[in-house]
Amino acid sequence: MQSDEVLAFLDGHPDFLMHHAERFGLHPAKLQQDRVVVSFAERQLLELKDLNRQLEARLQQLVEHGENNDLLLSRLHQMTLALLACRTLGHALDTVRESFAEQYQLDRVAIRLWHPGAEQHDAVYNSRNEVQALARNLNAPYCGPYVNDEVLSWFPSKPVLQSFAQIALRNRAGEAFGILVLATDDAHRFTYDMHTQYLARIGELVSATLLRTLED
Repeated sequence: MQSDEVLAFLDGHPDFLMHHAERFGLHPAKLQQDRVVVSFAERQLLELKDLNRQLEARLQQLVEHGENNDLLLSRLHQMTLALLACRTLGHALDTVRESFAEQYQLDRVAIRLWHPGAEQHDAVYNSRNEVQALARNLNAPYCGPYVNDEVLSWFPSKPVLQSFAQIALRNRAGEAFGILVLATDDAHRFTYDMHTQYLARIGELVSATLLRTLED
């Protein structure tokens, strides 16, 4: 058989080499048309897999957020129940500190008040102008690594505190009558970029409780 005849045969039987590729040590190539179709299908499959991974990650985030929210609500509920049982200012102050320690693992809690009803409680009464000005300027809870020297003096020197939350305590008219400060040696616990709505709700709860005992 001449080469021209071989080529003619292959032209007439394009699948011959594909069917006998192993015998001749060849790797069959796909038609250009097939490569386009397969490539597109593979690309679509990869995109779908990537989208699926993104959706799974997003779903996992939503589940984690939901679980965290449930935990926060449970802690706030327990704190609310404890504060509802308070009948005196001393009991309320102790309960606030105990609640933060038990529910939030925060044992560095300072409260300062300048309400007339707190004058007999030397440990928390503070009518200094700079303290009152600090609370008045807190339109929202402050979170971050800095406090002034006055606030820092309310805490023991050890451990070295790395982050703080400062929350104004306000009466029904929105006037500040005290300040609540939370502190920790964890630099990532209270940061500038964190949401403060939850801390604001805690501030409202503590304010209502303390006012009830201060004005009875």
